[in-house]
Amino acid sequence: MPKFDGDDVRKFRNWVTSNPRYPEEAAEKNIQGRVIVSFIVEKDGSVSNVKTEKSVDPLLDNGVMRVVAMSPEWTPGTQRGQPVCVRFSLPLYFALSKQ
Repeated sequence: MPKFDGDDVRKFRNWVTSNPRYPEEAAEKNIQGRVIVSFIVEKDGSVSNVKTEKSVDPLLDNGVMRVVAMSPEWTPGTQRGQPVCVRFSLPLYFALSKQ
């Protein structure tokens, strides 16, 4: 399996959730929910083919896809000693905090 910053996909999830800002318009409209995004870690460690698999609203979906697409390079996965492409699906939860 590919490694993100020397660790597994959990570290990547933490990186993704620390980067997006809740879109102001989505907050005003009280849009919340789970976005599932998929992507491929390529043989060179880059991220490609970022897609929304489960949408909540385009305001949230686009923010998540933007952050995933700007991911730093990964250490690619290998099979029999050769780098391979690996597809991931990542669920991310968006909830407004009560103030």
